Amino acid sequence: MQRPDQRPILTVTLNPALDLTTSVAKLEPQRKLRCAPPRYDPGGGGVNVSRVIRELGGRSRAFVAIAGSTGGHLADLLAQQGVDASFWDVEGETRTSLTVMEEVTGLHYRFVLPGPTQPEPSGEALLDGILAAMPADCAYVVLSGSLLPGLPPDFYAQLTQATQARGAQAVLDAHGADLKLALPARPHIIRINHLEAAELTGISEPGISARVLSSRLIEQQVAEIVLVALGEQGTLVATPTEHFQVRPPVVNVRSMVGAGDSFVGAFTLALARGGSLEDATRYGVAAAAAAVTTEGTSLCDRQATEALFARVSRAEVAVE
Repeated sequence: MQRPDQRPILTVTLNPALDLTTSVAKLEPQRKLRCAPPRYDPGGGGVNVSRVIRELGGRSRAFVAIAGSTGGHLADLLAQQGVDASFWDVEGETRTSLTVMEEVTGLHYRFVLPGPTQPEPSGEALLDGILAAMPADCAYVVLSGSLLPGLPPDFYAQLTQATQARGAQAVLDAHGADLKLALPARPHIIRINHLEAAELTGISEPGISARVLSSRLIEQQVAEIVLVALGEQGTLVATPTEHFQVRPPVVNVRSMVGAGDSFVGAFTLALARGGSLEDATRYGVAAAAAAVTTEGTSLCDRQATEALFARVSRAEVAVE
């Protein structure tokens, strides 16, 4: 997926986190646990997507809402990594996310704090700030991660309408109410998992296939492209005219953290470079596969992603 030309991308992170990762020999209750030296990373959906895009040789601008000294630390880390970022100051203190790896089992435990609550009138100014940060001729706006508490529940819907009115295409990777309330604005692309697909369609029949669920979502016109993440089975792609699944090669899984953001970053970059929907999905699946081979909260690696891309396969999905 090496192309010199690329259309502009904006990523939006409204509730970022300073990711702190460490490890202990074994998790035990009621004891003081001695941790390994911590690692700090700038985190949050859109932040990670921009980091992935840069790792893969692309360009994006990251719009990030930050608060307090933690937000300042996050901003410094992004600058050190060379990410083009536009920061918006909000009230409170940017949250911290703690990941603890248990060395004896290889399992990881994630503790995610809530973001700072914002005053009710802040949504309109924030929306104006995001639109002002959009690059000229922006092609894709990635809305990834959770909303700050206190923002209007339908803020992603408002943002989707505003950005698409300017000619950009919204790529939405959100969950729960943040996802559901954005769908009336019909984002260009949504990325969900199998469970979310069932919830959005209202189909609770056991064993219902992702093919059926995604078909129903396309019929409901919630988006022009529906991506259903299927874990080790890859990603199912649904549009009004086609259905296909992209499967990853078998890899040695070390941590699932970062796979979703790696997929979205690589997928969006490939589209911005003019790649087909199939090639973009293959690139995203390759990046996700590369991410799961890394330790802790690490994202995908460019060399591994390029190598895996050649091994990712497309499979047609039978009509049921």
